[in-house]
Amino acid sequence: MKYADTGAVKAGMKFTSPGGLTVETTGKSTKIDSHNLYVHEVVIVDGAGKGRKYLLNLDSATPS
Repeated sequence: MKYADTGAVKAGMKFTSPGGLTVETTGKSTKIDSHNLYVHEVVIVDGAGKGRKYLLNLDSATPS
């Protein structure tokens, strides 16, 4: 699936970020007009930075 083309993802989907963090989607998405793609808000669920939120291109992450 091309998440960068998807304007919405459901909350609770788990991924491993390129940096090795386990993250979970919050259900919020933002379109980056200059690149014509969507990024999705995720929250770190364990380890360093637990509870912090950031935007991630899910196409670069691995589904858990």
